[in-house]
Amino acid sequence: MALGKAKDILKEVISAIPFIEQVSITEPSTAGPDLLLKLKYKGKLLTCCVQVKSLGQPKYAREAAYQLKKYSGTCPGSYGIFMAPFISVEAGEILTENNAGYMDFSGNCRLSFGGIYIERKGNPNAFTVKRDLRKLFSPKAGRVLRVLLSTVKRSWKMAELSAEAGVSLGQIANVKNSLAEREWLDVSSPGIRLSNPEAALTQWAQNYDFRKNILKECYCVKSLAETEAALEKLCAKNGIRFALAGFSAAARFWPAVRYQRAMAYVGEFRAELFAAAGIKEVESGGNLLLMLPYDDGVFYGNRILDGNAVVGAVQVYLDLAGNKGRGAEAADEIFKNVIKPSW
Repeated sequence: MALGKAKDILKEVISAIPFIEQVSITEPSTAGPDLLLKLKYKGKLLTCCVQVKSLGQPKYAREAAYQLKKYSGTCPGSYGIFMAPFISVEAGEILTENNAGYMDFSGNCRLSFGGIYIERKGNPNAFTVKRDLRKLFSPKAGRVLRVLLSTVKRSWKMAELSAEAGVSLGQIANVKNSLAEREWLDVSSPGIRLSNPEAALTQWAQNYDFRKNILKECYCVKSLAETEAALEKLCAKNGIRFALAGFSAAARFWPAVRYQRAMAYVGEFRAELFAAAGIKEVESGGNLLLMLPYDDGVFYGNRILDGNAVVGAVQVYLDLAGNKGRGAEAADEIFKNVIKPSW
C-alpha cells in the first residue's frame, strides 16, 4: 500500500513540472531501493533511488540516507529520495545534510540533483501519524516525559523510571522507542536520558491542550493572593489535592511575571466549600480558573515557593505555552530563566 501511494505521489509531483519528462517508476526485483525513478531533463537521463518508510522520524531518515548512499555504489550517479506519509522537519534536515531528497505523501518535498531544484511546502498533510503522537503524548506517556524533563542530568534505569512515573514497564518501553525514533535519547548514556530536552518539550507543548482538564471558571471577591492562600488552606484541611498553576505558579517561579487571573489545579471541585473562601463559579468574566486534572501526572514536581504549593516548572510551561500573547510570553520566561538553566 505504501509503495503504491509513493508511486502515485511521485507521478503527481513530477508530471506537474513541465521541463521534466518522466520515463518510468519501477520496483526493482533484486535487493535494492524500493522504487527506481527515471527522468529525462535537457536530453539527459537521470536516475533516482527511492526508499519508502511508514514513518518519517529522524531515526528512519538517517537509516534511509545511509542506505541510499549504498545504492549509489551499485547505481552510479543516482540520486536518493526518502518518502514517508509524514516527514518531520528534523528528518528533512538530516536528509539534506546527506545530499538526499525527500517527499511526503502530501507532495511536500525538497529535491536537488542534476541541475533540478524542486521545493514544495505548505500542502496540508493528511497523513500525519496521529497514533504515533498519541503514543508519545498520552497522559501515561506524559508522566514519563515530566520525569525526564525534570531530571535531564540523570540517567534512569527502566524499573526506576517506571516507579518514579507510576506507569508500567511496557509504557516505559513505548516512550523509549518513540524518543529513539526522534533521536531524542542520549545513546551514550547507560540508561534513559534525553539528548534534546528542548525539542521534546517544544513538540509536547505544540501538541498539548490544557483544556483537556475539566475547567471551572470562577470569580473571587478578595485579592488574588488572599484567595489563593485561602483556597490552599481549605484544600489542605479537607484532603483535596491542590497546586497553583499557569500565571499564578509562573509568578512564584519568576516574580517578573504579572497576572490578573489566578489558576490552580484542585483534585476535587466543591462549590459550597470554596464559597467559604469567597469563590463562586460563573459562566464568564472570572478572575480564577480552577482545573480538575485529566491525569494526576500534572502534580509531578510540585514544590513550595513563597509559601505556596505550585506545580512543576514543566507543567507551568505546558499550561501557558499554548496561550497566545501573555501566556506564551510567560511560558518563554519560565523556559529561559527556570527550566533551561536546570538542564
